[in-house]
This record gives sequence, structure tokens and C-alpha cells, in this order.
Amino acid sequence: MKKSTLKFLAIAMFFLMGTYVMAQTQYSITFTVDMTDADPFDPATDELFMSGSFAGWAQPGSDPAFLMVPVEPGSMIYTHTATIDSGEVQYKYFRVIDGAASWDNGEWNGDPNRKIYIQGDALGDDAISNVWGNKPIVIEFTVNMTDADPFDPATDEVYISGNMYSPDWTQPGTFAPFKMSPVTDSAMYYRLNYTLYEGDYEYKYFRVINNEPSWNNGEWAEEINRTLKVDTATISKISDIWGDKPAGIFNEPNEFTYSMYPNPVLTILNIDNTTDVSQINVYDATGRMVRTVEVATASVTIDVADLQTGVYIVNVHNEKGMQSSKFIKN
Repeated sequence: MKKSTLKFLAIAMFFLMGTYVMAQTQYSITFTVDMTDADPFDPATDELFMSGSFAGWAQPGSDPAFLMVPVEPGSMIYTHTATIDSGEVQYKYFRVIDGAASWDNGEWNGDPNRKIYIQGDALGDDAISNVWGNKPIVIEFTVNMTDADPFDPATDEVYISGNMYSPDWTQPGTFAPFKMSPVTDSAMYYRLNYTLYEGDYEYKYFRVINNEPSWNNGEWAEEINRTLKVDTATISKISDIWGDKPAGIFNEPNEFTYSMYPNPVLTILNIDNTTDVSQINVYDATGRMVRTVEVATASVTIDVADLQTGVYIVNVHNEKGMQSSKFIKN
């Protein structure tokens, strides 16, 4: 290869690398974790380390750069400030006992990891506060766009927005982790997995047309939001229908005021007190609708004998909105 060619490649690589470096934005993020209820944890023998994607998942205890320290002498609140690139960050906290580096003493074994997204000023005060052992829950959101009008999959994308990431909602189209993806076997169903801690959340779905961020294309214009309560008993798969507006008692997350039995069920599912109900939809774990029933009676029976074993979501609709519950098919 000629020297001139090598020189050209070297210059090109220099500029490409320079462009990449300039495109990366770094943030100084302070993490704190409350060890008050951590059991076992002995400050006399235990140290606290972070590890995560920003640390190359270094083995806890192997690199003092990721050691956490009490915010003040004797405190059970530990802190560490890290310089982190923009984008998704996964991490977890670990005890290191008697200085022995190990993966064995994390908050919990396996997934999910704690997760944050760093983008612009979206993180607020650039501080993350956690409680040891407060394990996040992966929530799968699915929205059925079949009856959304207007909606064109060729030009429209579907975003979710809410207070799941921070108290301030992010404008649809500006925050990539809130972009939903079509379900492969049903192009009009869109899905997003999002990691949430226990708490109460509000959210809504939005169309983003031709990649133009906007608040103008939500499910409805009114200041009425969908609600979700996340706790250890939370249904981890949320199946919604575009435009099904919650109202009245339906603002209460996961409240189900109808009588549904038996559960688990083998052949026939009964739902009573349905005088005010117009429609019942049943969804499988992928978000695919497997039953739809138009209701005009005070009780409904649904034949589920041919459904596969698993967990199903029931959405009950009336003029006020929708309630959801789940049943197990044996």
C-alpha cells in the first residue's frame, strides 16, 4: 500500500474518531444507596461497591474507583459520583466482605439490573437515590392500534410518555427509550419493556408523525392519564387499546369491581355484574386478542377451553372506560 494511501487513511480515522468523541456527552452522576435495612450488612467488615455498564462490569472490590463511602461518618447512606456517557446505563450495588473481591454479594442474583437513561437534562439534578434490595420490576406495555384513526404505520411511530422516568414527562419523539416497537406477529400491536420501581405512575400513548416530536397526537386531548400501580403483586404485562380513556373509578390502577371466577380456570370463565358493560376483550401474554365479547346481559360466560396454559388479561369496557384483571388458564 502506498504511503500516501496510509496517510489518507490515518487522517480519515483521526477525523472519524474525533467526530465520535465529540458526539459523546459525559455527565457527572451522583448515586446514593440507603443501607439502613440491608441484612446482612456490617460497616465494620463490609465495603460497598458499584458495578455496571459504565464500569465495564468490573468485579466488585477489584477497582477502588467504584468504592462507595458514607455521606458522613456513621451514616448508613453511601454515595459515589461517576462520570458516565449519555445513553442507557445498567448497574447494581454489591457488598465486599473483608476486602475479598466477589460477585456473590449483590442486592439480588441475576436480572433485572437497575437501569437509568442519560439524555440531555432529562435526569434533573443529576442524582440517583436508591434503597438496597429495592428490586425493579420489568413491565411490558402493549397497545393495540388496530382501531386508531388516523394511524399509518408507514409514517407514524408510537411512543409512551409519563412520569416513569422522572416527574417531568418527556415530549413524545425526543426520548428513545419510550419508543414502542411493532409486535412481530401482529403489526398493529406495539410493545415496550420498561423497568420500574414500586410506586404509582401515570402515562399515555402518542403518535409521532414523520419523526417530528410533538404533544399534539396523543390518544386524547384532555388532561386524563392512564394510571399504574407497581408493586410485588403488579401484573407485569399491561395490555391497552389506543383511545380507551380511563374515567371515574377506572382511574384506580388495577381495580376490578366485577366478579370473575373460577381462577384458575379450565374451560368456562364467568364474569358477573356486567349490566353496565359493553365489551370484554381477552389478551394472551403476547398482547394478542384471543377473545372479544359484545355484552348485553348481567353475566357473561367465556369459553376458554382451547386456550393454551398461561396468564391472560381481561379488559372490561363500559361508557366510563376500562378495568383490567388477569386469570390463569390451566
